Amino acid sequence: MREPDERDLRVLLREEAERHRPDRDAMFERIVRGRAESRRTTLVRLRPLAAAAAVGLVVVGVVGVRFAGGGEGDSAPAAAPAPSAVRATPSPSPSATATSAPPKVSVSSKAAHRPGFLTTDGEVDAHSNPNWTQGNVTLRTTRRLTALAVTVSVSRTDGVATTGQWSTLPNEMVTMSVAESDGRLVYRFVLKDGASVSPGQYVFAVQFNHASKRSPAADTYAVSATGGGRDAAARGGF
Repeated sequence: MREPDERDLRVLLREEAERHRPDRDAMFERIVRGRAESRRTTLVRLRPLAAAAAVGLVVVGVVGVRFAGGGEGDSAPAAAPAPSAVRATPSPSPSATATSAPPKVSVSSKAAHRPGFLTTDGEVDAHSNPNWTQGNVTLRTTRRLTALAVTVSVSRTDGVATTGQWSTLPNEMVTMSVAESDGRLVYRFVLKDGASVSPGQYVFAVQFNHASKRSPAADTYAVSATGGGRDAAARGGF
């Protein structure tokens, strides 16, 4: 048996094609059925998307209402401040204030004296020892002084003997002296004529030896001054 050549194959294919008659009605029905099924599938797929879109529109509408209502949706509401733990102290009533007694002030024998523009204070210097004492008189003035006298009287107990005196005022401005009178050592500081003392603080010191365990309770000082046409005087102890 011989193999068919190319020309025989063409003849066979043509004859086979002529015998084939496509059923156009069946093809059209199949196409219509396929389109219908495709449309139903598309609708099924679109329904969830449509629902989501509707929810999104509702959310956008609510947000728009919140913004239009005054910006409530801009940020979270601020937390209310916690109440303070500190209790307010009630103010005293006028009647209570008027009837309350003033506080008592204790005054010691060494308290500073403040006669007008002058303040004075007497104390035993911290560098003193059991057999030697320095007594300091501190003077403060708010006016320029044109006259000043400071006197320190030391009780003449066992062994008391002067060892000196000094002042923070310049020596050319003040006269210093010491004398014994009625069983006491009397030290004096006197401002010279024509001199004046500016407002400020000044120290006048007296020094003396003595027997051990001496008490300064009987030692005293006195100050007199003139400033701005007014006189002032002060006394105190150590």
